[in-house]
This record gives sequence, C-alpha cells and structure tokens, in this order.
Amino acid sequence: MRTFTKSYDHPLLQQRSLAHQRWLTGVNPDVRTPRVVEQRLGEIVYEHLDGRHAGPADLVVLADLLGHQHTTAYFRELADARLDASFTSGGTTTIDGFVAGRRERLRHLLTSGAVPEPALTLEAVEGWLQKATDMPAAFYKDANPRNFLITDATVAVIDFDSLTLAPFGYDLAKLVVSATMTNGPVVLETVQQALDTYNDHPRTRGLPGCTRRAFAAWCEFHHALTAPYLGTNGYRFGWHTARPGWTTDILRHPDEELAP
Repeated sequence: MRTFTKSYDHPLLQQRSLAHQRWLTGVNPDVRTPRVVEQRLGEIVYEHLDGRHAGPADLVVLADLLGHQHTTAYFRELADARLDASFTSGGTTTIDGFVAGRRERLRHLLTSGAVPEPALTLEAVEGWLQKATDMPAAFYKDANPRNFLITDATVAVIDFDSLTLAPFGYDLAKLVVSATMTNGPVVLETVQQALDTYNDHPRTRGLPGCTRRAFAAWCEFHHALTAPYLGTNGYRFGWHTARPGWTTDILRHPDEELAP
C-alpha cells in the first residue's frame, strides 16, 4: 500500500489533527478523507490517494461540497454552537470559536500596515465579528485548493490541522481568495455560481446561507490573514490586485445587496 506521512513538531498538534479528522468524518461520513494507516510519535501515516489538487475550474464543484459539509454539520452537531465560544463535541473534540483569535490577529495585521489596500477598517472588522456572534455556525478547515484532491470518482478532503467554527460562507471565501492568489483573477461568473451553489444547501433547509455582502467581508478577512504569505506557498497574486470589483463596491454600499 502506498502511504503519505505527515510530521508534527508537537504531540498536541498531532492529537488535534487526528481529532479534527474524526469529527469531520463523523459529521460527513459520505465525504472522502484519507484513511489513517498508522500513528507514530510525531507522525501520522495516511493512505496515499491518487489525484490532483483543485484549480479554478473546480470552484463550483468544491463550493457544492462545502455547502453540503457545512449544512450537514450544522444539523448534526453545530445548531447550538456559538461563534464567540469554543464547541466541544462528545466531551472529546474541542473546536475553537471564530471570534477571539481572529480579532487579535486582524487588529495586529491592520495596524501594522501588513495588509495592502484593505477594504475593511478596524471598525468594520469589529462590526462583522459582532454580527458573527448571531450567525449560525459552520466550520472553517482552510479550504485552499491544495487541501482538496480531485480523483477519478470523487473529491477527497485532506489536511486537518486547521479547524475552527466559522460563519457560513467563510471557508468558501478562503477557497476563492486562495485560488485567486494562486492563479490570478477568477472569472466573475464562476465566483457568482460558486456562491449560489454553496447557498443552495443551507437555504433549502431553512438557513440563511451567506449573503454577497458577508461573502465580500469574509474575503477581506482572508485577504488580511493571508497577505503575509504572498510570495510563499504558491501565492503569486495579491488579492488587492485581483479581487472582483463588486466585492469592494458592496462593502461601500452597506444598504444594498449588489449583484456581481
């Protein structure tokens, strides 16, 4: 059997990754993830999955998967979760909240000048963090294209190191920002179709999904959080130079839901 070994510098990080994968496969057993073959000190050995990393042409397919994952997780586990607090599942797996850690990190990045051409002020960021406390809880798993494998039969989800609670649409925004920073501007209609496809899942079950304005705000969160990595990890394009123009327009007009 072909395998892939991932190394960890600290036992706690290894344990968290394993706990995250168990939780994700528990709430979404129909979504493929690599099977754990062996655990060793500082290492997790996974089965090797043949496939390619996702690209811009896969955004709508991945949006459909994310919408399914988030909606299913909400109804199976997260209906009572709050985004300003951590969530413990079954007394064993703790998922960090959305607000606290991001508040401090975003404040530091925005005040240090590390974010080129931010479309949100510190006050606007705080406003969105406050709005999030009343939003239904989904999760964030760092949905960048490298964390999906497109196989012959399905899409596999890989890498379980980063898992927190998040509003609906936040992980989709990470996917769009990461794809843009990796490959350049994404076709406008593709972004719109991805968001609509994602929203089909929560909205058919009575949840509000993610508005275009919230999606634009979450993209700006990811712009700030990912800007320090520009030039590394395959990120070749700045979001500030490649973002769709409608995302900044809709943030400037808070009383309107402008269509892309």
